Amino acid sequence: MRFLSRCIPALVLTPLAACTMNLAQVEGPDANAIPTTWPSQSLVFAARTAEGVFLVDLGWGGADRALRRGLARIGATPEDVTDVFVTHSHRDHITAWPVVRHARFHVMEAEVPLFESEVVHADVPSRAVRAVRGDAGPWPGEVNVRPFSRDTTFVLGTDTIRAFVVPGHTPGSTAYLYRGVLFAGDTISRPYHTGFGPGMGIFTTDRARNHAELVSLFERLRPYQVRWVCTAHGKCARPDERFIRKVLR
Repeated sequence: MRFLSRCIPALVLTPLAACTMNLAQVEGPDANAIPTTWPSQSLVFAARTAEGVFLVDLGWGGADRALRRGLARIGATPEDVTDVFVTHSHRDHITAWPVVRHARFHVMEAEVPLFESEVVHADVPSRAVRAVRGDAGPWPGEVNVRPFSRDTTFVLGTDTIRAFVVPGHTPGSTAYLYRGVLFAGDTISRPYHTGFGPGMGIFTTDRARNHAELVSLFERLRPYQVRWVCTAHGKCARPDERFIRKVLR
């Protein structure tokens, strides 16, 4: 059943869909990777630290229920969440924000107007869905947004979360490194038919910058031990030289 909950047959869904990959490798007694419903298995990562519980991203359809179940697996509830780290503000990664609206939301400065629905995303799919379904994120002042403008280290008790700004997919896209796992958002993608690569073009604001920032990102990561890289859609891989070549192709 766990396999079925994390794998949707690719033949009946979009190229964004299909199975998650290696999520169990980034989990533990105090950390849970939570895929939220089709068609894209948008990932929420939850972890407990000495200072409370934090999340990376907030999922898509059914994310509120999936989040509650996922938090329960590490003995937590939405009320225990103190911090949310947003990789980017496309609606398939922020849907469950009302469930944890009391938390601190860490968002790269250039992404804040998009997250708070003041500015429309440039990509056509996002614009079309917003026209039909309205805003996805909170309005200005509705949640406690903590913007940052450059690579930043956050200290949560004895743990650290390192934010690496990687604009291009969206103006304020950010990757987060926690205990050797890099949550790369949609700056790195893996459509089932092409393998890992940079952010998917149809959803990416500036493809050239996305690529350039990835080159910079791998250089900035050299001082750190990175064991796994996970996309925002639940696909994780070892960041060996072959993986990096494919991403930067």
